[in-house]
Amino acid sequence: PLNRYVAGLPAGILAQALGLGGGTRTLDAACASSLYALKLACDELHAGRVDAVLAGGVSRPDSLYTQMGFAQLRALATTGRCTPFDAAASGLIVGEGAGVVVLKRLSDALRDDDEIHALIRGIGLSNDLDGNLLSPASEGQLRALRLAYDAAGWEPESVEFIECHATGTPVGDAVEFSSLSQLWSGRTWQPGQCTLGAVKANVGHLLTGAGAAGLLKVLLSLRHNTLPPVANFQRASDKIPLAQSPFRALTQSQPWPKRADGRPRRCAINGFGFGGINAHVLIEEWCGHLEHRASLGANGNDAASGAQDLRPLTPDPRPQTLSPIAIVGLATHIGPWRNLHSFTARVLGADTDTQPAARRDWRGLHPEALATQLGYFVDDLAIPVSRYRIPPRELADLLPQQALMLEVARDALADARVTDPDATRTGVFIGLGLDLRTTDFHFRWSMLDRASDWANRLPSDLSEQDQAAWAARVVEAANPPLNADRTMGALAGTNASRIAKEFRIGGQSYTVCSEDTSALSALEIAVRALQRGELDLALAGGVELTGDLRTRLAESALGKSEIPGEGAVAVILKRLDDAKRDGDRIYAVIRGIGAGSAAFTPQNITIHKLVTDDSERFDAADASAASRPRSAAELATARALEEADFANAISISSATPEVGHTGSASGLVDLAKAALALHTETLPSSSTAASQHWLRNQA
Repeated sequence: PLNRYVAGLPAGILAQALGLGGGTRTLDAACASSLYALKLACDELHAGRVDAVLAGGVSRPDSLYTQMGFAQLRALATTGRCTPFDAAASGLIVGEGAGVVVLKRLSDALRDDDEIHALIRGIGLSNDLDGNLLSPASEGQLRALRLAYDAAGWEPESVEFIECHATGTPVGDAVEFSSLSQLWSGRTWQPGQCTLGAVKANVGHLLTGAGAAGLLKVLLSLRHNTLPPVANFQRASDKIPLAQSPFRALTQSQPWPKRADGRPRRCAINGFGFGGINAHVLIEEWCGHLEHRASLGANGNDAASGAQDLRPLTPDPRPQTLSPIAIVGLATHIGPWRNLHSFTARVLGADTDTQPAARRDWRGLHPEALATQLGYFVDDLAIPVSRYRIPPRELADLLPQQALMLEVARDALADARVTDPDATRTGVFIGLGLDLRTTDFHFRWSMLDRASDWANRLPSDLSEQDQAAWAARVVEAANPPLNADRTMGALAGTNASRIAKEFRIGGQSYTVCSEDTSALSALEIAVRALQRGELDLALAGGVELTGDLRTRLAESALGKSEIPGEGAVAVILKRLDDAKRDGDRIYAVIRGIGAGSAAFTPQNITIHKLVTDDSERFDAADASAASRPRSAAELATARALEEADFANAISISSATPEVGHTGSASGLVDLAKAALALHTETLPSSSTAASQHWLRNQA
């Protein structure tokens, strides 16, 4: 049953095994996931909230799903070999594995006499505005590249080795080469001065773990003073004119000597994923010279695989002053409460009549078979085919989780009156858990042999043709076949990418999972990006459909007794000063965030939010998810109170009693209740007075 939490388990189990309490999460930024994890880790180190971080990537997909899925996407190498940049390139080969690095601030690594493998000097993230979910675009890739170089203060031509995304797909490799060529255009360079690498030719495409494989290859290349070849490379594709560029691809390894002038060697790593998710990481050799400290610059963007920037050895124990963040838009669709108005009535006490009910249908099971599984479920979702720029057949093949989150994101943007956001300064962060519908393709495949076996037991007067037809109907009833649209529709990272594509959002956009605190984790990432000035507008959301019967059975086996609820919630965030300047309606203000983790269970990765109204009065709402272990909750609460500079806070109860436990979305559902209580000046209660006060406000 615990495998029902497979999305958050890798990080949670790692934290438990090593006794780490500083917070944990997994994320899905498609094939750039590992490099996005590096960025989050560096941000936490720079802010002084942690002193060491494990960051990396893992990918161990079911090979049947990846082989059939990538075959449907026409992405697999037809030759059985991955040959990036080569004229014979025909696609990718899937790999699997994991890679992890330890990051510390450089000053701390020096103090602790750590072995320093390299420095992280800059990371750029973006989402394509052009193209589609499958087709990469140079526009977005170039923004990620330029953001990284701006952060590091480097010129592109100072880089000697680039570990490319280079999947071996002709279109993808050509677009990546074009992006690099545009970045270097107009600059002074010699032909072949920068070597291109492609680790996927060696170990396959590790998907979410691909960036970790690329990072480890770069670190090993520096350690062994070796420029590696591109496996299987013989002759460059006509679409990749290496001879007329500053780049080269080696067929054999070459020595990579240290620079005679003592300056550090520099490298870069590309990570580009489905949905147009882009990352570019700049790595610098650590020379170990004291005089090198002076060349690190004042921008504080130096991290090591083992180290980060030169902060004081004794950090200020008080948190730095952080911009308060305003909630300027809000939308919900939870169970039978399809909009914010009905949700408000429910959580603030005006709706006391709605009771949990059984599903009307689940995979053909009749209501009487579901009578013991009561909850607040989303039984249907209707979307006009003309509403989004998604072909009708593709829209029909979306997981309901994705369709629901897209609808609620649309409503939140409308609630905030956001019609034309600054595309490159807006981001999307969605918290979710594994949608068990992604396993239904395996169910279909498992039925192939079973249905044939069952057909053989049918009455003997049926012909072989009739038996085969009956078996085929059983297989079709199990689940539709995997096709290209369903492959994309089952990827978690696509949830955020669809929103970004639909509303032309070009800032960092991805999904995150810390199980029941996933939505709050997404909120925290969004808040931090706004506070760092990387974004001016952010959409944070959470979604989970907990009514799947398999989910109910698993959670029952794990002893979870809450009444389930399901749905999605989204908030639109801006810095408070910007919201005041723009005359936005402000539901509430986020002034503090704290995170902590303890021995892993699905519910104990705790994130604590403190929300106040804008009048600086005593009003404060505890929006943490319910029933957390005390040790993690105390740590998270203390950090949130310290950041907000509050002596204490008044607790507003979880929304679970009113709308059910909504799993990965639950923390943000609680936050929505708290924000609405502040906005309507109503202390949630079942009392008649509270209900009447809310009704008077509506009138």
